[in-house]
Amino acid sequence: MPTVSSHLILHFAGTKIVFTNGSQDPWRHATKQASSPDLPSYVITCHNCGHGSDLRGCPQSPMIIEGDSKNCSSPDAVNKVRQRIIEHIDLWLSECRGGIRSSM
Repeated sequence: MPTVSSHLILHFAGTKIVFTNGSQDPWRHATKQASSPDLPSYVITCHNCGHGSDLRGCPQSPMIIEGDSKNCSSPDAVNKVRQRIIEHIDLWLSECRGGIRSSM
């Protein structure tokens, strides 16, 4: 029987989307697990990395808008994935800017 995750992968129409999941996130199996160049996927592994750890840190608090990773059991894991997200977005934006320049 297909899982929710396999259904999403087979029927996904978007590109240039970064999927991130905390290792303790109960929703992590309902998202893309295998990484690819236009649809990278990362799992942040730590003992208290739940849903939204990439944005809000650990434990998640709506009061900490900046996303405090130092409360995670492995802040380096969170920061590493955050850096990869930035790298993907920078690359994709540079590709867009390159396409605009070449058409002028």
